[in-house]
Amino acid sequence: MYVPFRTDPLCPRAEFMIMRLDKYLSEGAFSSRTKAARAIERGLVLLNGKTAKPSDEVKSSDVVTVLESKENYVSEGGFKLAKAFSEFGSDVRGKVFADIGASTGGFTDVLLRNGARRVFAVDVGECQLDEKLAADPRVAVMDGVNARGLQKNSFSEALDGIVTDISFISLTYVLPVFSEILGEGGCVYALVKPQFECGPAALDKHGIVKDAKRRRAAIGKIYDCALSCGLAPLQICTAPEHERKNKEFVMFLRKGATPCKKEKILSIEK
Repeated sequence: MYVPFRTDPLCPRAEFMIMRLDKYLSEGAFSSRTKAARAIERGLVLLNGKTAKPSDEVKSSDVVTVLESKENYVSEGGFKLAKAFSEFGSDVRGKVFADIGASTGGFTDVLLRNGARRVFAVDVGECQLDEKLAADPRVAVMDGVNARGLQKNSFSEALDGIVTDISFISLTYVLPVFSEILGEGGCVYALVKPQFECGPAALDKHGIVKDAKRRRAAIGKIYDCALSCGLAPLQICTAPEHERKNKEFVMFLRKGATPCKKEKILSIEK
């Protein structure tokens, strides 16, 4: 969920003509310019609907949108899905989802806040899900479950969609499974992690994929795999970025849809 901030002609702050974005936010949404800049760099601030830079200039006619404060999500991973929902214009109200690789439940949290009717929180580990989420009647906890063995009858209700944030294996191992358990029109929000798609040779000593060409190749690999199993790639965005961590992406797929052209998807990483 996003909280919009629009300049108000009755507010003293609206009297400015032009102001840096980080300074503007430090006078209202954040307690300091440093905190504002950090949020902007992570992709948690939109200027007129688009991601921005701390140095971008704000005019009185602009609309600045700020993601909910970090403390309101059970994990920082939630911001990745929340940003994608905002950029894609997603509506999950009343829908049934599976969160594959739920862990502490960042993605589950975002789904519930955006009105999902039910979420199956699936993870190969156990007892990781946030206690409040685990106790929520809308959440079905499925601990100790390997996603590669999932079937349609693994769930007590038909799924409208899947969100996934998995680590240490390639998405190519689970996308065919997702296609099998989703009905026509079912959707997938997949976090693409180049560090688990490119292979060890692409990583620096800190485990970071620094080469944009390799990240682009990772996106292309997921595009091709998804298409081959009937999941059409439709949209992609960058996940909020963190200093000294890998650049990641959220790809939106829909079963049986007409895919977006590959070059357009790849253009996210030039």
